[in-house]
Parts: sequence; C-alpha cells; structure tokens
Amino acid sequence: MANSRFSFEDLLEQAQSPVLGYLVRLTGSVHVAQDTLQAANVTALEKQESFQPGTNFAAWLCQIARNHFRNHSRKHTATKAEALVDDRLHDVIERRYRERLAQRRKQSNWERLDRCLQSLPDHQRDLVEGFYLRGHSLTDLAESTGRKPNAIGQALHRARNALVDCVKFQAESTATQNHPHKTPAATATLNEVPK
Repeated sequence: MANSRFSFEDLLEQAQSPVLGYLVRLTGSVHVAQDTLQAANVTALEKQESFQPGTNFAAWLCQIARNHFRNHSRKHTATKAEALVDDRLHDVIERRYRERLAQRRKQSNWERLDRCLQSLPDHQRDLVEGFYLRGHSLTDLAESTGRKPNAIGQALHRARNALVDCVKFQAESTATQNHPHKTPAATATLNEVPK
C-alpha cells in the first residue's frame, strides 16, 4: 500500500516517537502533544491514500500534526497577530532543533570515521592520511613507498571501501542499539558518511 516493505500501519507506528518528540518541542506540553498526535493519526488514517510512497512518512505526519496544532492555536489565540508570532517562533525553534540534530549527526559520522581509520592496518592508514589529509599525489606516495601509482590507487580504493563498510556497520549497530524495533536500513543513511 504505502510502501512495499511496510504497511501504512507499520509506518504510522514507527513515526509515533519522532512525531511526538517534534510535537513536544512545538507545543511545550506533553499532554497537548499527545492530544495533537492522536488527532493527526486519525487524519492520517483518513487521508492515507494521499501519502506518496517513497517519501518521508514521519515528515508527512509531522505536517498533519503541525496543521492540527496551528488550527487549535488559532481557535484559542486572542488575536491573529499572536498566532502569526507563534507560527514564526515555532518555525525558529524547529529550524534550530534540526540544525543541532544535523550537527550531532555530522559529528557522530566524523567520530565513526576516525575510529574506523584507526582500525585500518598501518600501511592502509598511512596511505589514506597521506593522500586525503596531507594532499600527497599518487606519484608522491608511490615514490615514498617504492610502489607503482596504479598500485597505490588500488590500495586507496580498498582502504576507502573498508572505511565506508566500517562506518556503515557502526551506524547500523548504533541505530539497532538505539531503536531495536527498527531495521538498520530505516535509520542509517550511507549518504551521511563523510568523504
């Protein structure tokens, strides 16, 4: 229905925690957030045919929940000006939260990469550091190691593949530890691996 791997209900269930967290930040109240999430769940079930498979389900549900909260706020806000300020404030809070989250993910990726780099055999680590960190050319590395540039290129390719596999494995392990009910593919993205 909504996804070949997950039913709509599975996607809805997996989105509950992140959407509730978003709503708590948005509303400042766990009680209001829970009520808003319940209303959003009902709307999502009613409008499940409008969900585009392959898109971010949690983001879709967050938008529904945000609309519910805005409608509720507008009904209970004394003036339109207060509602507009509320909307802008919530936008700023959410943007700052997403920036901090992205920063933490980036930092985590760099930490994983550093651990993986340290786990490489010395000769591979020396090549990676020489080429990527110190900016040596393949020819320079070949001369300093007594190997051919082509062999250095192949060794760097193998080292980079080992690093990517290591970082992916660590990300999947972390995701599985933090969310044992989710599949690693649903929580880790290879595109976040720094190059």
